[in-house]
Amino acid sequence: MMGLVFEGSATYRLATARLDRDADNALGLDESIIPGGDYLRLRLRGEVPGVYGQIEAAFSALFEVADHDPERPHIESYRREGEIDCLVPIRPSTKVDDVKGRQW
Repeated sequence: MMGLVFEGSATYRLATARLDRDADNALGLDESIIPGGDYLRLRLRGEVPGVYGQIEAAFSALFEVADHDPERPHIESYRREGEIDCLVPIRPSTKVDDVKGRQW
């Protein structure tokens, strides 16, 4: 499950991958494709619900170092209980080595 936030929009979209059994979209849900490209990731691990309180600070830290691409959404990817990936889209010119190993 993922949460998508598009810059300049007050809309938060809940998203999930489409499964083969969902081919007919019987519920008529809105569908979109997340634009591809590179993302800078910060993985949060902790006890639920406390880990949720770390999401805003994680995105703030990522935006401090990322040359982010405002045309693509930033993503909260809920991997499993107590583990969340915070992803900020980066422009192709961003050098990932510039942020590797940084202490968060």
